[in-house]
Amino acid sequence: MRLWVVALMVILITSEAVSAESMYKIMHKDKVAEDWEVHADYPLFTNLENEELQNIVNHRIVQKLEHTAGRVQKGAADFSGVPYLYYEESAVYQEKHFYSVVMISHISRGDRYNSTVTSVNFEDRTGGEVKKLQDLFDMAKLNKEVKKVLDADPDLRAEQPFAGVRENTAFYIKDDHLVLVFNKFEVAAGVHGTPEVPVPMKGLLKTEINAPQVPIPSVT
Repeated sequence: MRLWVVALMVILITSEAVSAESMYKIMHKDKVAEDWEVHADYPLFTNLENEELQNIVNHRIVQKLEHTAGRVQKGAADFSGVPYLYYEESAVYQEKHFYSVVMISHISRGDRYNSTVTSVNFEDRTGGEVKKLQDLFDMAKLNKEVKKVLDADPDLRAEQPFAGVRENTAFYIKDDHLVLVFNKFEVAAGVHGTPEVPVPMKGLLKTEINAPQVPIPSVT
């Protein structure tokens, strides 16, 4: 009996993992020229509930990659023996029906190196759509909370004063927290890469999103 129970648990866990992974597939793009290289891993969704939204999300992901690759190739036009290198890494976060695709672009040339972060955030439901930070959160309140977090952490003190959260700052939702993902050098020294700053969502949500179709978990 015990063996049967263990076997059933393994099947359930395996089925859940396969189901989660089947929502999207990981694509790879590798192109190498004399003066530039592009190496990218990125997701394309295949089984979202909202097919129209799925097409929009996939288009935005591919469009972002093509735009960055185009900038790299254009910048490499003044080839001086040192090629541009562009690496893209992605992660998918899910909180109930709310998904976030966080894409980090690493671009280097010789000893010059920078990383920027973009996210595509959406609710996979009928009528769901791509969401921006200002669609979901009170930006004035958010800036105050983020500044508190940064001031309290000596490792996240940049040379320049905190300029505020950008409207297109990358983010994802996890355990009733909004996690902001900043560009390299934006809020901390370059050694910290692309810092993630979690902020409790309580008190930051806009009242107008507290409807039956709320795209993120409610906060009490």
